[in-house]
Amino acid sequence: MTKELEFIDLSVSAGEKPLLSKVRGALRAGELVAVVGRSGSGKTLLTKAIIGLLPQSLHAEGQILLDGQRLDQLSDKELDAVRGRRISMLFQQPKRVMNPRLTVRAHLLEAMGVRGPNKARKHEDQVRTLLEEVGLSPAADIASKRPDQLSGGMAQRAMLAIALAADPEFILADEPTSSLDSILKSEVLQLLRRKQQERGVGVLFITHDIASVQHIADRIVVVSDGQIVDQCPTAQIFSKDRHAKTRELVEASLPSVRGPRTDSSVCLLEAVDASKNYTRRAKGPAALQPTTLSIHGGQVLGVVGRSGSGKSTFARLLAGLEQPTTGQIIDRQQSEKATRVQVIAQEPYSSFDPRLSLRISISAAVHRLPESQANERMAQAMVQVGLPDELLDRRPGQCSGGQLQRIAIARALLTEPQVLICDESTSALDSVAQRHILDLLLRLRDQMGLSLVVISHDMDVIRYVSDDVAVFFEGELVERRPLADFLATPTHQHSKDLVAALDLTAVAADHG
Repeated sequence: MTKELEFIDLSVSAGEKPLLSKVRGALRAGELVAVVGRSGSGKTLLTKAIIGLLPQSLHAEGQILLDGQRLDQLSDKELDAVRGRRISMLFQQPKRVMNPRLTVRAHLLEAMGVRGPNKARKHEDQVRTLLEEVGLSPAADIASKRPDQLSGGMAQRAMLAIALAADPEFILADEPTSSLDSILKSEVLQLLRRKQQERGVGVLFITHDIASVQHIADRIVVVSDGQIVDQCPTAQIFSKDRHAKTRELVEASLPSVRGPRTDSSVCLLEAVDASKNYTRRAKGPAALQPTTLSIHGGQVLGVVGRSGSGKSTFARLLAGLEQPTTGQIIDRQQSEKATRVQVIAQEPYSSFDPRLSLRISISAAVHRLPESQANERMAQAMVQVGLPDELLDRRPGQCSGGQLQRIAIARALLTEPQVLICDESTSALDSVAQRHILDLLLRLRDQMGLSLVVISHDMDVIRYVSDDVAVFFEGELVERRPLADFLATPTHQHSKDLVAALDLTAVAADHG
């Protein structure tokens, strides 16, 4: 008999406010089901309610059954025998979940229920096998490392090994690839699917990005406003008669169809052999090797690379937030005024003071103007980003991530910039909000003649907005090409890996 995890009329509420409303569904062993939806739709609440990890402020009702046994009626102690053993969790940011004081070996032994040094030695082969199974080698070396000594991809693989350690029947995966670059995301997804099929594990995969699961999921469940609004086999998710919320998510996953833009504009900024070395007396390895690259008026330059590749360091040099160790950043404007550059940060919530209204926060950009003129300029900027002026009277915590990112763009526009540097500015947003922000940036480029430098580890973002692509790898600019040429014939191996991770042929076929 096939093992099954089932939830019936499952609801979650905060006081009188419903957050999840009588959802029904089932996950069978050997099946990978993707639960997709926008931020705040209730998909993560579903996994926490199933595993009994809801905060005390929230109340759950309904039935949760594992092979017919009511999990919702178990005590915390009885649930502990289920968590991590029969049902494991894969978390979004493993380094925040793992104990920073424990080695990977200690985490694996704990997941296996092994206690004491003598027993631990007997399980060393099993530890090594688990790490090798998820592609981590040399296993003995990885096992001795703490979470902070692992890269993002290594930490996610280690978390998968921990999830598999007790040979669970089901895995609940909550956005496990959202913080990874395109190559690592593809690798982890393929690894998860392979292990799921080899072991016959049932996986409930939570994501906001349909594109990332369209080739690994057996079924897709769409959640919106706390309700399941659509579900079907994955092959049917792209049909035109699906629910409106499904179509919204699908459209946000499709590649751009914009034509190439000819570059006939003047050069605004140019990095000439600019490098940056943060080590003492520049004796150690440089964060950025000597780099020559130009920014033209109205151009959208996509800058892509893994964490630590030097792309954000390059952005800080362009913006004048850092001075190059060698080389220079040259303003090519033929006028007395310097090229105006603004940076839009990655995390919208952290870029505003949570104690102040948004109006007070953004008014700092126009504090030298008379009050009436400053208010007029702020109202105009809010119109430009498509938001009502009244939102400025709220505090950051009272706005959504998408609204805050638009207000961050409005703040940048107050200084009338010529170059906007967007440093991972959409990575914290769901796929629909991300697409809206990218469309806004492109519209502002067309309306105001802005130049955009879009920095991202996500090739889908780079492909959607860019005229030209600059690839950074291990602190070095390894390739700079027009987008179409880059996608058709990448030259550097890292570029080839980035394009391969897009899986262009499959996406184009789905689009057609």
